[in-house]
Amino acid sequence: MTADARAVGGESAKSAGGRPGAGRPRDGRIDAAVIAATRELICETGYPALSLSAIAARAGTTTASIYRRWSGKAQLVHEAVLDAEAIPAPGGSGDLRDDIRVLVETIRDLFDRPEVRVALPGLIADTVADPELHDQMIARLAGNLTAFESRFGQGRRGGDQLPMLAEVVAGTAIFRILVRRDAALDDTWVTEMTELITGRWPGSAG
Repeated sequence: MTADARAVGGESAKSAGGRPGAGRPRDGRIDAAVIAATRELICETGYPALSLSAIAARAGTTTASIYRRWSGKAQLVHEAVLDAEAIPAPGGSGDLRDDIRVLVETIRDLFDRPEVRVALPGLIADTVADPELHDQMIARLAGNLTAFESRFGQGRRGGDQLPMLAEVVAGTAIFRILVRRDAALDDTWVTEMTELITGRWPGSAG
């Protein structure tokens, strides 16, 4: 019996609803290895060619072990490349222009990573077809971005999960990645985006 097989045997089985069942807690080392392998392989193969079997081999585990944790490739990739804990929300400076620049930089840092750029087109297509996975992706983005909303005196509209300002900046970054492919999300982009917003934002003049 392999080490992974022993680990799988001791992991909690998941119920049909995706909740862990009775048994010992699953091995977090396997989770970390699978996430790392996913990030590495997606940059090597691209999203369409990425397979769970290749991820399992790279991580030193099995596809059965992966399916105990994630429903499939799309859910695994979105969790691997859109880490909700990757970017902490910084404190406000008291200067609106500086705070908006921090927001733009935060969104740039979220999307301008090789694994995100490679995964995003295919991942968006798959999540649009899966409402539950789509909600999970929005929730991950919201975890990083909505902390900024009160700083600009901006609440959410109706049932929206993201404030408008976050939608504008994130949408621009995503559009740039999808349409222009290799276009940079560099400091020049950050500066231009900040000036575009602050030049029209109430109370930002001066």
